[in-house]
Amino acid sequence: MNSSLLPNKTNWLVPIAVLSALMLFPIAAAAQEFEDVQPSVGDLVLKQQGSFFIGGNTHEIPNPYAGVGTGARPGNSMINQMYVQFQKPTHRNNLPAIVFVHGCCLSSKTWETTPDGRMGWYEYFTRKGFDTYMADQVGRARSGFDALHYQVVRYDTEAPEFSDDGNGVSCVNGPSPPGPNPAGCLIPGDPRGNPVFPALPGKTGTTNPSILIATDMFAWNVFRYGPPCAAPCGAFTSPPTIAPWPDEQFPMETVLPGGSQTFFKQVIPDLSASLGTFGGNAADIRPTPQRMAVLAKKLGGAILVGHSQSSSFPTKAALQDPTGVRGIIQLETGCFLPGPGGTLTDADVAVLAKIPMLIVEGDHYTTGNPPVPQPRPVSPCPEEIAAIRAAGGDITYTHLPEVPGIGTGNSHMFMQDHNNLKIADLIIHWIKGHVGAQSGSGDE
Repeated sequence: MNSSLLPNKTNWLVPIAVLSALMLFPIAAAAQEFEDVQPSVGDLVLKQQGSFFIGGNTHEIPNPYAGVGTGARPGNSMINQMYVQFQKPTHRNNLPAIVFVHGCCLSSKTWETTPDGRMGWYEYFTRKGFDTYMADQVGRARSGFDALHYQVVRYDTEAPEFSDDGNGVSCVNGPSPPGPNPAGCLIPGDPRGNPVFPALPGKTGTTNPSILIATDMFAWNVFRYGPPCAAPCGAFTSPPTIAPWPDEQFPMETVLPGGSQTFFKQVIPDLSASLGTFGGNAADIRPTPQRMAVLAKKLGGAILVGHSQSSSFPTKAALQDPTGVRGIIQLETGCFLPGPGGTLTDADVAVLAKIPMLIVEGDHYTTGNPPVPQPRPVSPCPEEIAAIRAAGGDITYTHLPEVPGIGTGNSHMFMQDHNNLKIADLIIHWIKGHVGAQSGSGDE
């Protein structure tokens, strides 16, 4: 680990809470779901709570695509809006508002009560004095999605194949060229994993963009609950042949058979492919980051937080319009490669160098087969960090197992891990030291 990538402006030592073995290892008994929700300590006193939408546009729904049922009529439908939920404490701190955006196959539930009933970041940051906002990505959960793609297939067997609106590459006759950032469509099984696929050999009618359905095996591997698992995943067989990491911090009683498996109730279909594919450059427009930039400006300044699939979205938002972006927090990667051949231009670096940035990664990244620990960070994060620092910027990389007082074993979903509030305190400490007070703010 390059020590120069560790924080150099703040004291990262936070109080250490003793974790019992009960917290560190899976519990055989099932969680109680509703009954498992734990009471908070002290009243949560709010000035206001509510919700609203950012953006959106209408498109025409002609016959017969409006469907069937009482009152079904052709007309216009709203798409591409971003749903935002918020709460404001009565006594604010003097820091900018914070906006959380979830990752793949999830919703804003990510930031609410944890699967085993503990306090999530949505409540905790509010209790710490932040005006706290959380958004559902465009095309996901309460933001809705464009159903016309799928309705056309239901009613029109001669419908043209779906083609993306980012590069105009047909999903049947335009395979993506080689490279790390697929543009357009990939043949089935391409390891680059673009979610939009052409028709399978000998098949027709694949006019729909693909829906990513995150299975239990997907979650096990992507969320790093234990050693990599191949189908059928031995973690979910009876008896299991693979166990979680011994120091795993996620509440595995909500994941494994024999427990509640409550975690999987927050995993939802991902329809991101229905938005089309987009260029790989950091400044390329995507719907959710564009709306995040609008929201930050409307708030008079905000710290934008993205996780996993959306970890790059705060950066993309700032490159759309940096006016309201007071801080960028990337949870679990989100970096871009600067320089020739990269996706981050010198002009992009100059913009980002004016905004404090924090990158946080959890534990148990592995590489190879059999898997061995992977040193962090990996490209393109070191290159981006070096470029932004060379431009005079303030960017901090934090690998949680190397932070005093945090400990090992944090998963990809560390906002729901057993030590989630300690990690929240770490982030708040960084905000106080790097972002600073909001102009004209304070207790109200």
